[in-house]
Amino acid sequence: MEEIQDYYVDGDFITRERLKQGVIKNDFTRYLAYFLLTFWVKLLLMLKKVFFKDTKHYKYKFSICCIFKNEEKYLEEWINYHLVVGVDHFYFYNNNSDDNYLKVLSPFIDKGIVELIDWPFNHSQMKAYEDCYNKHRSDTNWLAFIDVDEFLCPLSHTSITSWLIPFQDYPGVAVYWKQFGSNGKLNHDYSQLVIEQYDQCWPKPSVFTKMFCNMNFPIAEFTNPHHLGSRIFGFKIPAINQYKKIISFGINRLSNSSNSAIQINHYWGKAYDSFLESKINRSDVYHQNDDEMAQSRKKLLKSHESMCTVRNNSIQRFLLYTKLMINNNKC
Repeated sequence: MEEIQDYYVDGDFITRERLKQGVIKNDFTRYLAYFLLTFWVKLLLMLKKVFFKDTKHYKYKFSICCIFKNEEKYLEEWINYHLVVGVDHFYFYNNNSDDNYLKVLSPFIDKGIVELIDWPFNHSQMKAYEDCYNKHRSDTNWLAFIDVDEFLCPLSHTSITSWLIPFQDYPGVAVYWKQFGSNGKLNHDYSQLVIEQYDQCWPKPSVFTKMFCNMNFPIAEFTNPHHLGSRIFGFKIPAINQYKKIISFGINRLSNSSNSAIQINHYWGKAYDSFLESKINRSDVYHQNDDEMAQSRKKLLKSHESMCTVRNNSIQRFLLYTKLMINNNKC
């Protein structure tokens, strides 16, 4: 358990890693560089807001890009849930699935909710994200890059789009994971939804994030699924988190109150049989070495489960309408 305690966001400043390059090699120089960069980013944001008004009109307010492989069992719930919380459109990149995913997706494709793209390239998650961005950045105001085991859970609003209103002048938002465990289940119950089966979780958010990107700002590069930097006037800036603080030099900052208005429920492994299927026996869409990742995840499981010491059922306020949406879309 101790080896991943630094995955917690706890307090105003969190450092997950020590940087080795250049003069940024101790806490003083790192924090000095962090605050100088913060001032620079705020200045660029202010200048853009003053001198450049965004007048683009988009077909969708909020869309999701997702690459998947053999997720047939979870796609229906995942799509319907996100429709309930205000997602307009989905770009699905199929990475060599051999299950019955098309049967699940076809009704959504017919309704124009889902666009399906075949993506046969191994370990190419970031290339898929970049392809989606290049092709659809003019179609949607906001584009989130998340996976099928991640559920966007607004806490102070009932829709993602209303929560995003204060961020309209920002290039993107990095939202922290809320890590959920197995609830001690050996076998996943397919007669129930994921969001009603698992409520045991870490007491604090993980430092890992996923990105909501504002298409009024160019994305700088596609190298890390957890942090996507942007450009303002050609200058590259780091990801900005849900508290409007930059993430850089291994530092994550929270707001003064540290109360979040949103979380990403990350159902990392679910029941043990699901963990084996999705994290051990299935090839990875991002990491190059499947065997190495499988061994790493086996070692991580005990620590991950040990840290699930509280329960959080905030997402279940959307449970009824998710079930109603599922029934409606089956008609």
